[in-house]
Amino acid sequence: MTLSALLAAIAFPPYKFGFLAYFSLILFLVVLDNSPTRISVAYGFIWGLVFNLGTLYGVFWATIGGSFGMLAAVSLIFATIALAYKFVSNKSKILGYIIWPMLWVGWDYLRTLTELNFPWTDFGYTQAYYLPLIQVADIFGVFGISMMIYTVNVLLYITIKSEFRNKTRLASLVIAMLLPVIFTIYGLIRLPEQSPEGSLDIALVQGNIDRETKWKSGGRAISFATYLNMTREAIEHDVDLVIWPETAMPYYLLHKQRHLKRVKDIVDSSNVSILTGIPHYVSLNRGEYIYFNAAALVSPGVDTIPHYEKVKLVPGSERIPFSGRFKVLKEIRLGNADFSSGRYRTIFELNDIKFAVAICFESAFPDYCAEFCREGAEFLVVITNDMWFGPSGMPYSHAMMSAFRAIENRVPIARCANTGVSMFFDKYGRVSGETSTHERLNSYGSIAPEKSKSLYNRWGDFVPRGCVFGSLMMIIVVAFLKRGKYNEEHES
Repeated sequence: MTLSALLAAIAFPPYKFGFLAYFSLILFLVVLDNSPTRISVAYGFIWGLVFNLGTLYGVFWATIGGSFGMLAAVSLIFATIALAYKFVSNKSKILGYIIWPMLWVGWDYLRTLTELNFPWTDFGYTQAYYLPLIQVADIFGVFGISMMIYTVNVLLYITIKSEFRNKTRLASLVIAMLLPVIFTIYGLIRLPEQSPEGSLDIALVQGNIDRETKWKSGGRAISFATYLNMTREAIEHDVDLVIWPETAMPYYLLHKQRHLKRVKDIVDSSNVSILTGIPHYVSLNRGEYIYFNAAALVSPGVDTIPHYEKVKLVPGSERIPFSGRFKVLKEIRLGNADFSSGRYRTIFELNDIKFAVAICFESAFPDYCAEFCREGAEFLVVITNDMWFGPSGMPYSHAMMSAFRAIENRVPIARCANTGVSMFFDKYGRVSGETSTHERLNSYGSIAPEKSKSLYNRWGDFVPRGCVFGSLMMIIVVAFLKRGKYNEEHES
């Protein structure tokens, strides 16, 4: 059980062992098939806990107490998968194997819809370094790649089960081998030799401001000065847009005219726009405010400063889940990061080119990013502050999610992170200008803005929605089956 979870964990970036994902769940299935339901549920929770510790251990650098609670809550998902699988397989082994990949994909999708969302560990992300294979995300999204991996696992499991006929086992093995090959062939056909020629020049300013500097006495002035100086250097490279990361601006910029003027002076004198992450607030009543994690675009010769307020907040870090419904939760305060969810989506414009901003882990939500492109965004910007993850691999796993967002919508992405990893993605997920973590530098690149024409952008998450519906229907049907009858007729 532990080995299965660890194999799955090291299949994710930054480790380049994505091939382990294809058989990492086999031992999990072996244990479930040889355990009673009650024990299987406990095993599912243990598997999830080990897996989440192996993939999400970076959250402990942000908060120890909250991390234990979050990891325990997320691990309950795998206990639920084990329970549903046992319920179905106890009636029919065949149907149990059919529902297995649907349960995983269904839960991957459902957890993006609640206030407990943390969609970081979809198995499709294990294939981030296999660029030809993941091109099919422009049709099925990352969920389609996850579905393929979960299916290969159960097919390989069938090949080692002696109770199946040899023809069935051989057919399962052949299909399991063909699925990733078919995905790869599609990608090789779709993937050109070179990236599209860029028409918009961008500088990513990676200030590398650590937590101690940012919040110590005088730290805000140091942070502000750092980004201003690095921007002056970036302007010399004849760029169109300079991007600062999430919360790079340590002031309420839209309410602080003195600081805003310093930024405007640089923008107006250089004729270069600056996009920056900012904290923002809105006054409701006398002495009552709501705060947002936001991004603002400062353009030359324009007095109006458009901004975007982050909608998808990190549970337990930026917002207490369900605090809007339960008064006792509303009383919990998260200090400087106690934000409200944004009120609307914003489409920015630069030189008649439309783009949108995803802040931090909003880039982990496929359909949310796709919605920006449906509303006209021709490229996406991801700004983040991954210093909270410390020296873990999470900044890299977070960064590679953007490759999928680029492919899903066939639009380029510029990603700027305070402590790294900053980089550019073309519409095929190719990386350029990649920085290392915890270094202070500017990264320069050109992108080719383009309106999204992908099938995924048009159809959305039809794969996981189908899995949710299919799982529910199968569970309902199986509830009326007599135990073992279907197994006896179809497995011998």
